[in-house]
Amino acid sequence: MTTERDVRREEYVARCLPSGEQLYRAFAAGLDPLAPERIPRRCRPPQARGAIAVLAAPVEALANKLEEWLFRGFGIRRLVRGRVWQGGWDSDAGRFVIAVRAGDRRGEYENNRFLLTFTDRRVLLLSAPGLSEREPPELFGEYPRHVLALRSEPHPARHRNRVDLAFPDGSWVALAIGRRDEVGDVRRYLES
Repeated sequence: MTTERDVRREEYVARCLPSGEQLYRAFAAGLDPLAPERIPRRCRPPQARGAIAVLAAPVEALANKLEEWLFRGFGIRRLVRGRVWQGGWDSDAGRFVIAVRAGDRRGEYENNRFLLTFTDRRVLLLSAPGLSEREPPELFGEYPRHVLALRSEPHPARHRNRVDLAFPDGSWVALAIGRRDEVGDVRRYLES
């Protein structure tokens, strides 16, 4: 069922596509709620690093690992939710997470929202429409059409709005799709 919001979203996305590229569908998406929130400083774009931040990086990395291990890695939420990514920061999944988190463009690496966009040529990660839908979408990342796939091992069935996105290097990341009724459509696009 196509809603007025879907039509506006697709009109928003169409503004950034080159002539001749056909838009199939754009879905509101985000990273799974347990996806890594903090991007290690060594993985951030160079313009986001500062001299003081470089000195503090080893201490912050240790604190992040400890927090991940205590509260997220082995916590009750993870037992219920299951694993939400695999591959580490240098994998395709890690670069995907970094691209989404860096989408806030403020250097805070807190973005979670994006439009998962399928065209006849590519899969795009675009900024979600803000207060002004007149601004053109920002491109967070792009992949050739048949590079991304569904993860072969299914996620826990109780998470109905979740889709696990697999990359060619064997890494994967869990996404939360905006509406449960769109999960089947996202799965079909990734399987085709």
